[in-house]
Amino acid sequence: MYSSSLKGKNAWVTGSSRGIGRIVAEFLAECGANVAIHGRNATNLAQYGEGETLEAVAEEMAERFGVRIVPVCGNLGREEEAARAAATVRSKLGEPDILVCCAGGTNVEGVRDKSILEFESGYFRGIMDMNLYPSVFCCREIVPEMMRRENGSVVLIGSIAGCGGWKTGGALAAYPLAKSAIHEYARCLAAHTRHSGIRVNCVIPGNINTPRTRAVYGGDRAVPLPGLSPLEHVGKPEDIASLVHFLCSEGGRYISGQCIRVDGGEQLSPC
Repeated sequence: MYSSSLKGKNAWVTGSSRGIGRIVAEFLAECGANVAIHGRNATNLAQYGEGETLEAVAEEMAERFGVRIVPVCGNLGREEEAARAAATVRSKLGEPDILVCCAGGTNVEGVRDKSILEFESGYFRGIMDMNLYPSVFCCREIVPEMMRRENGSVVLIGSIAGCGGWKTGGALAAYPLAKSAIHEYARCLAAHTRHSGIRVNCVIPGNINTPRTRAVYGGDRAVPLPGLSPLEHVGKPEDIASLVHFLCSEGGRYISGQCIRVDGGEQLSPC
């Protein structure tokens, strides 16, 4: 169905060494795109058993899909590293036609028992460095050239945590604050780039079944619980990847400035 729909396109998927980002990168490669895959370092994908090194994953993907796959490492929450990573993508892959910003994460060490009024500024900045700034810095590196060419698609990956408050409360609220900022940044960037023909959207995953969620929560979280409807279960990374593909393809040519939840209807309040 999707075969060759992105043939000849260059895509950079940040945060794609594992989890949702990895499946997004594979999906785009399967559709014919050359893809730069990214991890904070070359081996963090091994933490949840998703491979040994980023370079080995790139080689395997290139052989499997018959496209160019370029591994890129760096902490994209730091301006200079984001600039270096973008330069590597350009030199080894070419100018990106597609940018998918999936890099992110959280750190709960030492803050579980603190209230939202107690977390330290350093912790808050760290969460922003991990979630908001990688998208901002990478867009700053890539989008101006897209605007010059008047062609390109950007998809930011947010989180349902950034919609309607944080159920657990406490200092962990730094994470949904960062994710809600991504949602609004996507809208602002879409408004800025609209007259250049650049599409910018945000995909907002709900609970998704990845090796990390299985390790953290235990078991296969994608299995519907007894008595619940077919939508009331944890989603698959492919649910996110297929929407990202659509938004980057010709089918999404008239869609920009949208924040789209993929959560089985878990949250129905506005973003």
